[in-house]
Amino acid sequence: MKSAIVVSVEPDVQPLGLGGDFETNARFLSELGFDGAEVSIMNAASVPAKWVREIAKRYGLAIPALGAGRYFLKHGLFFTSKDKGVRARAVQAVQECTRLAGELGSHFIVGPVQGNSEKGDREAFQQARDCLGACAKTAEKEGALLLVEPINRFSTAFIRTIAQGVKMVEEVNSPSLKLLVDTFHMNIEERSMTQSIKEGGRNIAHVHFSDSNRLAPGQGHIDFRAVAEALREIGYQGFASGEIQPEPDQESAARWTVELIKSLPY
Repeated sequence: MKSAIVVSVEPDVQPLGLGGDFETNARFLSELGFDGAEVSIMNAASVPAKWVREIAKRYGLAIPALGAGRYFLKHGLFFTSKDKGVRARAVQAVQECTRLAGELGSHFIVGPVQGNSEKGDREAFQQARDCLGACAKTAEKEGALLLVEPINRFSTAFIRTIAQGVKMVEEVNSPSLKLLVDTFHMNIEERSMTQSIKEGGRNIAHVHFSDSNRLAPGQGHIDFRAVAEALREIGYQGFASGEIQPEPDQESAARWTVELIKSLPY
């Protein structure tokens, strides 16, 4: 299984992963044996795509995904807002991020931008479906995927389970819309993590590894060997990407992450 971890490209931003100087972190990840760096950003317009690509290439790292969850939370941009103008601005921002993902040869994560349900689940679902449909057209043009992430009920999200994510993917019906599944969220929401992965099947295009306490995989109680076996069963060929609290320090957390991923029988 290919390994990655979340890394910020803006030095003043601390993500669930590595913050600080991007090139210093890229060099460190390469030395640890990571295959990729999942990029975390605050503002797509301020990210120099050519510079990011060059550094990643210099250190032999792929960029499997791009996330900007904090941007949407900060500006209150959600697909399920009761305000049509807010929904339109959320779509525009996702499209901008998707274009950046395309420039990086990457994919864009649809996380908190999905929003909570303000008008009932069915109406929220329809609003998000329409927004995702518009964004998927941009993704198709850019050769990127939109990765819908089921997120636990204690965060900003109304798509909480893999089954709900599959339903959204099927209704939007675009080859550019797939799922990101995260072990931290699955541990809260799924009755069986492994069975849910199997039911997600080919819809799953990216995976976040984080333990039950949001620390590096192996520092909590999730059975990552069982998760890996379920991913093997569905023929998953993508990345396991660490999205973790950088404790006790980000260097140790990154090292533990890659060691666990490389220890798995997959």
